[in-house]
Amino acid sequence: MNALGRRLPSGEELIEQAALRQKVYRVQAAAFLDPPDAKLIDFLADNYPFLFPRETPERTASFEKALRVDFTNLFLLSSPPYEAALVDESGHLNSSATDRVTDFYRSCGFSPGRGGGSHHSGLVAMDHISAELEFLAHLAGREENAWRSEDRPLAAESLSGAARFMDAHLLRWMPLLTASTEEDAETDFYRALSKWTREFALEDRKHIENVLRNA
Repeated sequence: MNALGRRLPSGEELIEQAALRQKVYRVQAAAFLDPPDAKLIDFLADNYPFLFPRETPERTASFEKALRVDFTNLFLLSSPPYEAALVDESGHLNSSATDRVTDFYRSCGFSPGRGGGSHHSGLVAMDHISAELEFLAHLAGREENAWRSEDRPLAAESLSGAARFMDAHLLRWMPLLTASTEEDAETDFYRALSKWTREFALEDRKHIENVLRNA
């Protein structure tokens, strides 16, 4: 995401960038949570056409079915997108790895099973990729509000929390999920989605470091 840049942005730019990052993380969270329906396919095709590099996102039942089948094979049968499943030696869900994620959520006042994150309440565990991305969206939203109210300490706290979470969690296992998805996906959509999510998070981590260094 080169648009984030490396120089110290102005206050207005920081607000805009936090809003953009919140939006992107929410879109990614939604795309990993369930197979996209016609409405989400339309939105993604219009706003993020690179997610369909060789496929024409025609609004047809057969295209939606292909994505549903691929989603099921990838994320319900092959490589469940839970942190514990990929980093815990046992491969079990709801392990101590999951506890560390949910403890981090609570320390930042976030619960993916309540309020704005109620759509995550049906997940087996809250270290699902969608919940972790929603958490980063939550922090970006808090940061945006902090910049708007000129609360630099809260903005820095939100950025620092995102950086620590990425280092301790998301960026430790996202490469594993991306690799398995790129190998096993039958549709270009899920390959592109996984690659975009990983690359965006890596670039965002650099952006956060730049802002914190100069704040």
